[in-house]
Formats: sequence, structure tokens, C-alpha cells
Amino acid sequence: MYLHTFSERCIIHRDVKSSNILLDHSMCGKVADLGFSKFAPQEEDSGASLEVRGTAGYLDPEYYSTQQLSSKSDVFSFGVVLLEIVTGREPLNIHRPRSEWSLVEWVRSLCCILVFSL
Repeated sequence: MYLHTFSERCIIHRDVKSSNILLDHSMCGKVADLGFSKFAPQEEDSGASLEVRGTAGYLDPEYYSTQQLSSKSDVFSFGVVLLEIVTGREPLNIHRPRSEWSLVEWVRSLCCILVFSL
């Protein structure tokens, strides 16, 4: 289920990250820290913009540059959480070589290498 499953309007969390996903005794994930959450713009408000919120490394690049919300913003952030789980790396780490600072960019470069080596 997603944040807007039981709501008439889509709710966008705007700060999905590993520390905001809690597990209960049954290992069922719960989304925490809804302080930045907003209703997604409705069709007539499709150009609605809000301040950029969230945590560096998890921000949707489109949202970061355009400051326009969409339901895709949280999907991108959740994808970063999945990459953290799979790789065991933080989303940003300036102590790594420059080409590996951003987890997303590092994985993207690995995917390009794999595609071209096939």
C-alpha cells in the first residue's frame, strides 16, 4: 500500500529515506516522519510548486530542479532506499572516489558498463 491508498488525494511524503521506514514486530514497514508531507497537486494545480524538502541523496532530480511535486518523487526516493539495501552503501559519501559520491550515479555507471559489455 502507498501513502494515498486510503485518501481521496495522493499524499507525497517528500522525505522517504531509510531512517524514516520503521519495522514493527512482524517486520512490516511503517512510514514515519510525515512532517514534510503534502497533498499532491490535483490536475488543475499541475504546475504547483513547493519548497524543496527532503534529504540530499534521496531527492528526485526533477523535483530538486523544478520544485514540482509528483507521485514519482517518493518512488525515486524509495528506489534509493532499495539501492542502499542491495549495495550496503549510503546515498551520498564524499569519502569515496568522486565518481562514487552519489549512490545513484555510481549504480547508473555500473549499469552502463554492464550493458556495453554484453
